[in-house]
Amino acid sequence: MRLIRYRFGDFELDPASRELSRSGQRLALPLKSLECLAYLLANRERAVGRDELVSAVWGRADVSDTVITQTMRRARKALDDAGDRQAFVRTVPGFGYRWVAPVEEIGAATSTDPAATTPATTRAPSPLPDVIAEATAHEVPAPPIDTPASAVARRGTGRWLIVLAAAVLLAVLAVLGWRYFARPTSQADARTAPAADRVTVLPVTVTPAGAEFSWVRLGAMEYAADRLRAAALKVTPTEQTLHLSAALEAGTDKAASTVQASEAPTDAQLLDVLARSGAHWLVVPHAQRNGEHWRVQLRALDGTSDVRVEAQGDTPLQAMAVATDAWLHRVDRAAPRLAGPTPLQERLQRIDAELDVGQLEAAREQIVAAPSEVRNKPEMQVREGQLEYRAGRIDAAQALFERVLAQPGPVDRAVRAKGLMGLGAVALRQGHPAGAEQRYSQALEALSSAPPQDSELVLLGNAYNGRGVARVQQQDLEGAVADLGLARVAMRQSGDVVSAAMVGSNLGRIEAIRNHWPQAAQEYDSAIEVFEHYQIHDYLAAMLSAKALAQLEMVQPMQAQATIARVQPLAGQIEDPTLTGVVANAQVRVALANGELQRAETALQRWPVTAGQHDPPEVTALRMGVALARGEHARAARLATRAPPATPPVAFTLAAIAVQAADSAEVAHAWFRPSPRKPAPSPAPQASPAEGANERAFAMAVLARRFGQRSDALAAATEAVAIADRDGSANDRVRANVLRAQVLLDAGRLQDATAVLGELDAYADVDYRVAWLAWKVYERRGDADLARHGFLQAQALRGQRELAGEPLL
Repeated sequence: MRLIRYRFGDFELDPASRELSRSGQRLALPLKSLECLAYLLANRERAVGRDELVSAVWGRADVSDTVITQTMRRARKALDDAGDRQAFVRTVPGFGYRWVAPVEEIGAATSTDPAATTPATTRAPSPLPDVIAEATAHEVPAPPIDTPASAVARRGTGRWLIVLAAAVLLAVLAVLGWRYFARPTSQADARTAPAADRVTVLPVTVTPAGAEFSWVRLGAMEYAADRLRAAALKVTPTEQTLHLSAALEAGTDKAASTVQASEAPTDAQLLDVLARSGAHWLVVPHAQRNGEHWRVQLRALDGTSDVRVEAQGDTPLQAMAVATDAWLHRVDRAAPRLAGPTPLQERLQRIDAELDVGQLEAAREQIVAAPSEVRNKPEMQVREGQLEYRAGRIDAAQALFERVLAQPGPVDRAVRAKGLMGLGAVALRQGHPAGAEQRYSQALEALSSAPPQDSELVLLGNAYNGRGVARVQQQDLEGAVADLGLARVAMRQSGDVVSAAMVGSNLGRIEAIRNHWPQAAQEYDSAIEVFEHYQIHDYLAAMLSAKALAQLEMVQPMQAQATIARVQPLAGQIEDPTLTGVVANAQVRVALANGELQRAETALQRWPVTAGQHDPPEVTALRMGVALARGEHARAARLATRAPPATPPVAFTLAAIAVQAADSAEVAHAWFRPSPRKPAPSPAPQASPAEGANERAFAMAVLARRFGQRSDALAAATEAVAIADRDGSANDRVRANVLRAQVLLDAGRLQDATAVLGELDAYADVDYRVAWLAWKVYERRGDADLARHGFLQAQALRGQRELAGEPLL
């Protein structure tokens, strides 16, 4: 395999170590921006379409133009290639991008004697006693039986499926009405005493650090994990381990594959990772090329001892096999009855490692270079199908997955399940959820033919998760909840608390769709604990934002304020513009609910909007909300004239704000269903079936009150209250009842308005809208004491809102 670095101008880009440098100085660049540059460089002989770039870098289809534009803008800024300069990357209008600058390819570093190139260092005294053992390659025991294919299969190869499924679910839930804009886990794995049989194996530090051996970092780690699992130990899943090791890499300010001995993590840092992992042992591996051989050093910490072993072999996996078996002997564990790695295993580990870090072309080289009899093996075809899927060649992926299932003779059930799950992912991409559900069900049948092994639990969880996604797309929320619950159980059984939390976060979103807000908040809390523990900042920010919005639906504005404040320290670590918009939306809504209008304005300024484009409808609507809360009605009315110029109609939650701001029925109607025709004076827009009944009924009632007949307004408000009482959240009931009380006051029905206020009394101390209503109702009744009490409550809750005007509903 030939891996290279690229030199252009003063810059050098190393795809393997994920580093961009200028004149020898490393530049800070988000990972996706760097991967976009690497892909354009690798394909510089032609223009690369946006869809192809998305498939190669993100591995999915649901990436917005805004995300791509922002990612490329950061890449160009790092190259001083912004604006009209385009000296390195040229935009191909209507298609994509092309690399245009001269490039020099630098071959991988040749192996040298590390003793001659690595400076001697003095290791800080360890607080733990050292135990060192030596082993050699001939000590690998011969197996009494053939190694089963399931033991060869890599532990984490199904991970891409759950990433895809989560991405699809996010998009589906947004369509179904999750208000993005619009276990009960006991954390025993991460919080309590470490499990006596659990091991966390960190990524391998490799010397020399050339691109040729970059695959060893994850490939050898996964191989060591497989051997330890075969010895009846529980091993922390790869994804979870990578989150744990990210803190170490940040501490050394280097990619793990390039850390030298002098930059190794301190004992204190390692012990902290051990404590957070929930494992009994932390294994820290180092692989060193020494002439034609490899030496692997394992350091295993358990909080009271520091066991070290070394082993040598012809390949890194051979040396790793001897080292892991020697360590097992040192801790009185029986070594697995497995032979050393075969050439097929070596190739599979290389492919998996390249796929893990997004090096699709490097993975393809390994597949293409394999002999035909090897390439036609089911294990290879599954990986080639994954590669084609990630490269956006969906038809080719489908053909490969079908070939796995058509293999003559028995196929290992885990490999068969992966082929079926691959076809399920293809069906989801092609918009055939019923077909996807069938494929995932078949995968579950294959995995359930016998009690699942530890190595198959993640696959089982992925299969349930995929079927749950397919059921969500078919509006079968009950079935989806059941499947996601089973997916979470399987993830927990495997020890993968991070994936379990991701599944739990999706369960929370489904509960939000069903207006089960306390249950949604409980799911979010469980996920937040895990994401915070493992420092997964993007998911943590998303879940905190979701929880804050759930708290608003439960009419807990002050609690929502405390929740969203926890996002602020994470803001600088969020790279995805879509997530930045999600966070900004939650920040604005929470600020509006608490009357913090300046904070709402600041959050709106952080909303990512592509240069030269108008604000999206949700931003315009929230700007109207801020203006109305300030009492700036003329400004709100001007903003209301910016209704979207084309169908489909915007969400009714946004339309309700626009109607409160509009100064004419024509402008108000435009926010329901944009049309070139002049609308009728009475409110009659029809709702999209996908939109929620609560939002529709409330928006119609607001429209009727402002621009309809008084009788129509009362009927619409009464209907909105009835629907909110039956299907809505606490917030739905509050805003509908406040609106109905206002309509009753308009009609002079003071006693009826007072009765409505009585139903809302429990919220008067926490919700500005109810406190304001109490002030006005009692003032109209001539009850000075109660009116003053209502005024003081409203004054305490107003924040920066204008008391003289009606509150934003």
